[in-house]
Amino acid sequence: MGIGEQLARFLVATGFDDLPPEAVLQAKRAILDTLGVALAGCREEGPAILARLAQERPSPGKASVLGWPLCLAPQEAALINGTSAHALDFDDVNLSMRGHPSAPVLPAALALAQEMGLGGRALTLAFVLGIEVEAKVGAVMGGRHYALGWHTTSTLGTLGAAAACAKLLGLDMMGTQMALGIAASMACGVRANFGIMTKPLHVGLAARNGLQAALLAAQGFTAAKEAIDSPEGFLNAFLGGRLESEPQLPTLGQPYDIVQPGLGQKRYPCCYATHRALDAALDLAPQVEAADIAQVKVRVNRGTLMPLRRERPRTGLEGKFSMEYCVAAALLDRHVGMATFTDEAVARPQVVHLMDRIEVEEDASSGSDLLLMWADVTILTRGGDHLTARVEIPKGDPRRPLTWQELADKFRDCAYLHLPPWKVKEALTLISRLEEVGDVSALALMLQP
Repeated sequence: MGIGEQLARFLVATGFDDLPPEAVLQAKRAILDTLGVALAGCREEGPAILARLAQERPSPGKASVLGWPLCLAPQEAALINGTSAHALDFDDVNLSMRGHPSAPVLPAALALAQEMGLGGRALTLAFVLGIEVEAKVGAVMGGRHYALGWHTTSTLGTLGAAAACAKLLGLDMMGTQMALGIAASMACGVRANFGIMTKPLHVGLAARNGLQAALLAAQGFTAAKEAIDSPEGFLNAFLGGRLESEPQLPTLGQPYDIVQPGLGQKRYPCCYATHRALDAALDLAPQVEAADIAQVKVRVNRGTLMPLRRERPRTGLEGKFSMEYCVAAALLDRHVGMATFTDEAVARPQVVHLMDRIEVEEDASSGSDLLLMWADVTILTRGGDHLTARVEIPKGDPRRPLTWQELADKFRDCAYLHLPPWKVKEALTLISRLEEVGDVSALALMLQP
């Protein structure tokens, strides 16, 4: 049985009652986190441009644009909301897909569920299944896909969004295979665009394209059944023609990827590759004044620096992908948050001066197992003292998760930027009991000013 058929069979056969309680709980945590970061990112320059274009050339529909007083056709709402969800690089991560799982799936599923008048159970099920598809296919592809320059959140996210929307539409086996096959030809996104507005656009496009693929399949549009795993298909193409043997898909739902290895929710609005070093730097920051720092050495395991930019950042967005800037800001400000990544913050002379004293290197002898990553930060003071901290599991990792209260606090910080307190409170209540919500429009409308 081919991978496309395995995925389709699983998607069609699985109902809400088949989900373990832990999967439902983790889905609500991820949905809370993703909606919050989408609200925080909705007025960033990229999403704002998309929203303005939508206002100039509206495509009428019922789907809410988060943080904007605007309702559109679901494809367009998914595009804007997906871009917003990734605009700050504050969205969750998953080891299996080596990327951000929720940002492409939730905006597509929420927009379609709202358009169809569906409830929280349907949305939760579709969301869990979409995550399962992108994560399990990501596990098949391993690290080579990312190393070749592809943005896995976009490529795999298109499949995940298509799977979630196929479930919401109630497509049968053939229709679901067609949706995945269409999505395989709509997936793209290159890492050259990291640190630029186009990186979050990748995620918006994945959400929109996955939704469009499912809608086309529902109308009888066709694709190859073997579009994912044929010699000319998704896997082989995105692995650079290096699929050396018949791929083996991990067992679906045993366990669900949203449960194990799980999703990591971010403490800081920047690339996850910096988070271990940031935790270490923040541990050391209270022990030293920035003016007393002579040198900072940051050592990380092999592969950590792959998604990061090595040139000096000039903008807040570029700063999110600079290890030197992130560590300098942490040591100088003793805090890393939304205000850390403005253009003005990156240009501060004291930060620029401190970045000049930071050396970053990978330990070439270390392994690249994503479960065994680490970061060492060592500070040499002008008085000759050495301060060292090592972090292996960052706060927010599934092995060291944020509590529901910490996630709710993060949601409030993000949502208060654009919503009145009463809407934020009601949205939190609805998400906490999402499986009881009869129509997700009740939630979506709480997320608009």
